[in-house]
Amino acid sequence: MKNQLKEYFYFSRLERTGIIGLVIVIVLLTIGRILLFEYYPEVEVNQKDISKIEAKIDSLKQEQKKKESQKESAASDFHKLKDIEDFNPNTLGVDDWKAFGLSEKQGQSLLNYKELIGGFKSKEEFRKVFVINDELHEQLSPHILLPETAPKDLNRFPKWEKKKYEKRVRKYPKVDINKADTASFKALYGIGDFLADMIVKRREELGGFISKDQLKEVYGLKEETLIRLDTQLIFVPTEIRKLNINQATKEELKAHSYLYWKHANAIVNYRKQHGKYEALEDLKKIVLINDSIFEKVKPYLEL
Repeated sequence: MKNQLKEYFYFSRLERTGIIGLVIVIVLLTIGRILLFEYYPEVEVNQKDISKIEAKIDSLKQEQKKKESQKESAASDFHKLKDIEDFNPNTLGVDDWKAFGLSEKQGQSLLNYKELIGGFKSKEEFRKVFVINDELHEQLSPHILLPETAPKDLNRFPKWEKKKYEKRVRKYPKVDINKADTASFKALYGIGDFLADMIVKRREELGGFISKDQLKEVYGLKEETLIRLDTQLIFVPTEIRKLNINQATKEELKAHSYLYWKHANAIVNYRKQHGKYEALEDLKKIVLINDSIFEKVKPYLEL
């Protein structure tokens, strides 16, 4: 029996720890409740204070009723207007408007609006005065010495006409790549002294441009610059300087941009061995001159 009870009331280490923790929490809560009531005692409701609050509420209600009564009284005054004489709203002052039941503030607002628009020109304009309600407007309208609507030629709020500005078309210089000097090239955006000199130098080496595409061969000249200047750079076919392959020396041939020393030497040697060239296509018989080189240099050669 003793062993059974021992097994029944046996707790593991973890369970014992949990029980101890729970007991500590219960003790702390109990102590906290005692301290709470000690430092924060229950507030006793005082009947006298309640009476003061109720009296304040009644006072606010009375003030609200008084204000509503004043508004109703002011509104009823509009109904009491009798024997209204004809008048021009542009000649009345604040006191005159107060006689119609408006407050001083409302009368001043009306005068400010009149000054803003430069005076009332019609009953239609006067009806836009927001400080006067519809009922008072109806009573006053028959006695206002103004036309029903303003004449069209007296419209004081003309529409603003947009000024027409002519869009200035910027003119960009046109440059003939075969005739322009360095100064003309430098006038183009993105072309400085160096590039202008390089373009002219390349043109002289070739003997003239036969296409705008040859500008891509100019050292330092970027493709994006050529794309941007495409409409400004123009090509006009012109006479170019040509080399006679039957008479030109090695030095003259080598001076051309599309030919190296080995090409110039091969052309002269072939001529010495086989005689004069009968056609430009005979250059293709030279091993060092392939189709690509021949097509590039052909426009600059002659017999």
